[in-house]
Amino acid sequence: MIAVVAGPTATILNTPPMGADPAALVPQRLGEDVSIEVVGHSGHPIDEHLNSATDKAGRTVTLARGQLVALPLPAGAGPAEQSFFPSAERLYEELDALWTDEAGRTGTLGRLARYRHFRAGPPAGYTGGDAPEVLGVDYFPYGAWESRAEPDIGTLMTITNKVQEIVGAPDVAGVQWLEGSPVIEETLYWLGLLIDTGKPIVGQVAQRLHRSIGSDGGQNLVDGVRYIVSQAWNLDGRGDAVGAVLVADGVVRTARGAYKVAGRPGGYAGGGPVATCTTRWPIRLEYRPLRRHTRDSAVRISELPREVRALDGAGGSRLVQVKDSSGRLAPEVLPVVDIVVYGRYGIQGGACGCADLGVKDAVSHNVERHGLAGFVLEGIAPNGWASRAVESSLSAAVYSGFPVVWCGRGRPEDPVGTTPAPFVAGSNLSATKARMLLLACLLRFGAAPAAQDPDRPTDAERRATAAYIGSLQEVFDTH
Repeated sequence: MIAVVAGPTATILNTPPMGADPAALVPQRLGEDVSIEVVGHSGHPIDEHLNSATDKAGRTVTLARGQLVALPLPAGAGPAEQSFFPSAERLYEELDALWTDEAGRTGTLGRLARYRHFRAGPPAGYTGGDAPEVLGVDYFPYGAWESRAEPDIGTLMTITNKVQEIVGAPDVAGVQWLEGSPVIEETLYWLGLLIDTGKPIVGQVAQRLHRSIGSDGGQNLVDGVRYIVSQAWNLDGRGDAVGAVLVADGVVRTARGAYKVAGRPGGYAGGGPVATCTTRWPIRLEYRPLRRHTRDSAVRISELPREVRALDGAGGSRLVQVKDSSGRLAPEVLPVVDIVVYGRYGIQGGACGCADLGVKDAVSHNVERHGLAGFVLEGIAPNGWASRAVESSLSAAVYSGFPVVWCGRGRPEDPVGTTPAPFVAGSNLSATKARMLLLACLLRFGAAPAAQDPDRPTDAERRATAAYIGSLQEVFDTH
């Protein structure tokens, strides 16, 4: 049994607009049994060439009520309200009914496993009935301005709780997480950090719409199922030894290392391959990642405290709830991490002193509004340096209670190395992934100690901050 979870902006669940071309064939259900006559031997041009006109005489085919058949839409049919499927049931049904494997057999997914379908911040919503779902609250598509929405940190907490609940079911062998291809790397890395499980979590994407020419999602799903069923990830019999992975274009990549670099099939880089998927050979691991994840993560849900210390906005601190009595992430715990991107040839201060206004404004806002917050500096590669003005303002941010992680720009391969106090070295993580790990660390360790004067911390305040930063650094060095 594999749990399939539909997440935000998932192209793998998106379809071309229906009704744009009256001649287009769209999978539809038959309302009753139908018998139709087809030309004999017309399924392949060679058969058509080799057989005589007599052999091509019509033959009758009976199609059953409820069967999916590709047919033109009724005359005058307009486009669907939403192009995305609200969950993956219909996608799996269409793939099994209308597509074949290389041996010409239908039902490829159904032969491999059974499926249970879920929604967690899905890309389409049910907008009718007594409790209509709301765009930007219950579902998150992409598209035109008025019809797109991005999930927030609260949605991420909901997704995390849902996936942890799903993977805890005894009969679930693994999870397929379906999300938009440009952003799945962040969510998938997060799930690999937070979800306490020994079962595989597989990210699934498509670069092209379902039902369109060259659609790649179906094969990616089959490869993801084959990876779960293969047990290749279960090296020592104790459960998943690899962690969350992205399976796309015949390659299994670690969630930590995978990055989207192009909007086409084959548009991912990094993260392996830890395995490759071909239809001819069993899936096996090529190497085992060394970073901590899922069942061994220091920031998995079961390791998070019930409460952590956060700033109170009045120069003191307060306790905020991280988990409720059932062990789920509390909906009100909403940490904030901003990314500061450094580019050369900016204003270096001088008489106007505006070089670090953005950081200072963000620190002031966090002091007033967000008890748990931090920053990621995307500096130069690989060491993460920025200008002295930006670094000074970020140092004051740390002593204000908001930890700062240094990363190199782009998709760094070399680690940042040793950073000066009071900063955390982001290893070879991108800024977006370092942000996810820092969010998790805030849930684990709370806010940094705040100095009375962040620009001039005392020796004792520096030592307290160094101890806190050391705890974060250990996590960044191992996850």
